[in-house]
Amino acid sequence: MNTPLPVDHLLIIDPCADTQACIARYVQGRGFQVTAVPDPVAAMAKIEATAPDIVITDLFVQDGAGLALVKELKARHDPCPVIVMANNASEPQIVEALRGGAADFLHKPITEEELAFVLQRARDFLPCNPLNVPGARQFDYELTVDSDPAYIPGIISWLLKMTASSLPPAKRIHIQGALQELLFNAVEHGNLEIQDHEKQKALADGCYDQLLIQRLAQARLRNRQVTIRVFHERSDNHLEYRITDEGTGFPWRTVLARSHEMRESDGASGRGILLAKTLFPSLTYNDLGNEVTLRVPLGD
Repeated sequence: MNTPLPVDHLLIIDPCADTQACIARYVQGRGFQVTAVPDPVAAMAKIEATAPDIVITDLFVQDGAGLALVKELKARHDPCPVIVMANNASEPQIVEALRGGAADFLHKPITEEELAFVLQRARDFLPCNPLNVPGARQFDYELTVDSDPAYIPGIISWLLKMTASSLPPAKRIHIQGALQELLFNAVEHGNLEIQDHEKQKALADGCYDQLLIQRLAQARLRNRQVTIRVFHERSDNHLEYRITDEGTGFPWRTVLARSHEMRESDGASGRGILLAKTLFPSLTYNDLGNEVTLRVPLGD
């Protein structure tokens, strides 16, 4: 019995319908779901909504916006290989694209053989969910990260690719929103001990970055870490994320008890946790309040 090919989402960015159709035709039967858009603006909306596995973009679309897209995805630490393509690009332009974060380059007009080779190399960059391995029963992964909020978007992007890429887009968005709230809480309020009123004042005064620098400069705080454990067993219909910080905890029972009474006048404190709890009612904390477990149902 033949093992079915994995299905990866390929996003094509090119204003030329013939180029879009050509690439789609070449990858037919190679395990790709193809989406095509004409410009980077539409591409970013599609990337946010569907989290493609591989992107192919014309380098010169909209006066060089293809290169800007490459750099944007690299800055976000999105584990999504971007292949740039162009007709008659100079060597310095190709080098700039590769240094900017592109995984590979395709010459136009595109040939089927070159495209297949480049796409296979791009697939080698992709995270692989271990449960996709035939015979694998359990996935148990632990990731330890530093206490700098700047790393959080990239960490979440990687986690989604690694653990939730096969889930429906709406569920991925819910997981993304919940992880964002919980990780920022673990880093800012947990490890760096930034109180909510301190954060709100710093944001209002435009000095939040300075507040972070001050906290990270303190020897007592800067070496603290956040541990993220992701667990799934094939026989269980849930995916579990457990986030543990090295802070002193917080009164989570009080926050969750306010879920039905919270008013606008209460300010923003705790709203992120309540949002995560609304999306995933099984969310739980340990007694101390420095470890939160998020269980995501995988069924409908």
